[in-house]
Amino acid sequence: MKNSRDCHSGIVDGVGVVIYPLMSMNFSHKGGGMRFKLRNVLIVLVLYGYLAAMLFAFGLGAVIAGALYVAVTIVVCRAMIASAERRRDANSLEFSRSGAANALGVQYGTFFHTFQSKEPVLESLKSSFGNALRGCLGCSELKFIALKDIDRDLPSPETRTFMLVNGKESARGTKFHVLASFTREGAIQSLQWWILVGGARDPNKVLWRYAFAPFTIPFMLLPYARREHDPLPGLLTVYPGFFNGIDVMTRTRELQFVAFENLIEVLDSFGIDTSDLRQQRASVLNVNVSGGQASFGSIVQGAMNKVTGTAKAVNA
Repeated sequence: MKNSRDCHSGIVDGVGVVIYPLMSMNFSHKGGGMRFKLRNVLIVLVLYGYLAAMLFAFGLGAVIAGALYVAVTIVVCRAMIASAERRRDANSLEFSRSGAANALGVQYGTFFHTFQSKEPVLESLKSSFGNALRGCLGCSELKFIALKDIDRDLPSPETRTFMLVNGKESARGTKFHVLASFTREGAIQSLQWWILVGGARDPNKVLWRYAFAPFTIPFMLLPYARREHDPLPGLLTVYPGFFNGIDVMTRTRELQFVAFENLIEVLDSFGIDTSDLRQQRASVLNVNVSGGQASFGSIVQGAMNKVTGTAKAVNA
């Protein structure tokens, strides 16, 4: 029969082995707007204390074995997050079948336009697109980013190159991105851009990710290895405050406005009829409904609708 002191000592040792990896984690994130809630730590302590007490019924060895298992899964979870962050910071993003840009954020707006011209219109658009966003809104330099579909059902991975511009963050750490694609087939030229909004690291979600690692990691390892699971989006939160909501709506529409006006300016410079685009201006900039069916990533309900346009006029 185990005495109470041995029982207490065994539980404390077991909980200590589990909590130490948790306490050594960095839950903060620069620019984040979410406050770390200490009550979540207390809940985790109570949860693991209860589990340790249950395991102690099978002996101190069961407590130690369980604690080691928990510690290992937490370390593995941390390694998965760190690896995903390294892939995200690179100039390429891997995905499987869908959610190509989920690492950048959720889709708040998109625009697609096709026109006919034998002139190098897209080349001019590529050079002016980033300059306009940087000059008007202080965005970053335009860079190329490769999106790689590694779906196991494909005979081989497929990679396509897009253009990316990063906007200024909001006061609460919300990030803004403009992803663009330019394609040409003969005289038919097309462009599309997506407005993506990414949240800041939520320390409370990080804590719970680590706390539940023993129950979730065994089921995530295979999907993660296949690039079917991205651990980062679930750790981010777009701060739900009123002021941040204003900032998000304002900045996404500013990005949409500058990109749209730059498109009209370039098309006009090549003598391409833009009357249809001008008629769509109000729809592109002011519509506030849920997104369309085809999306680059996740769509936020209440975000701007996808608008498409096709110009039939050919410049002389």
